Amino acid sequence: MTSSTVTNQNNDTNERVKGIVWPLWIVVAVMIALAIAAFPHLPNPIPTHWGFSGQPDSWGSKWTIFLLPGMAALFTFLFSFFERIDPKRINYHAFKKAWFAIRLCIILFLGYMEAIMILVSLKPEYNDQVGNFVTAGIGVLLIVLGNYMGKIRQNWFVGMRTPWTLDDPEVWQKSQRVAGWAFVVAGIAILIMALTIGARPWIFFPIVFGSAFAPMFYSYFLHKKKHAGEKPNER
Repeated sequence: MTSSTVTNQNNDTNERVKGIVWPLWIVVAVMIALAIAAFPHLPNPIPTHWGFSGQPDSWGSKWTIFLLPGMAALFTFLFSFFERIDPKRINYHAFKKAWFAIRLCIILFLGYMEAIMILVSLKPEYNDQVGNFVTAGIGVLLIVLGNYMGKIRQNWFVGMRTPWTLDDPEVWQKSQRVAGWAFVVAGIAILIMALTIGARPWIFFPIVFGSAFAPMFYSYFLHKKKHAGEKPNER
């Protein structure tokens, strides 16, 4: 393959991925507009963090309401930046729909968090529900992300990235599928918890950590089994 062919493929990949960035900026614009509309009505200070009990344990200036839209804008920019500097950027065209869905889901989640912050700042009687709101949102986020994990191809910025998945495309693909199932199962469990017994840290954290670490261990053992007996210079 000539250098000009590789250059053309990389340019084509960038164009196809870049073509579906604008919906993310629309969400960011809506978040900014919501913050501007709510700003005159917000108390000062506003709660910025809540414990699992639902009571605020940190406060900040009402200007803090612009933090989440700022984060959403930064993430949207970084997503585009990362895909351009990724050594494996040629793979992005193979999962461009999943890549778009993952980015949109993350930005929408930030918008959801902004809406919660505005709601409880204006109506403190909902403070005791913040834990359930956030936990339920995380559950939905994990379910959606899990449904797209298996479609992600090798890259350096998104997916279950371990030394073993980055070393072998087959290990990568199988590990992403396992991670996807783990995320979906964890998301369903967290969502059920939020809607029934409420947020419980002693349930929430083991589920989240389990869904993250189980696929990592799986990728290690899969790689070890596949390449057992091989020497580094044989690959």
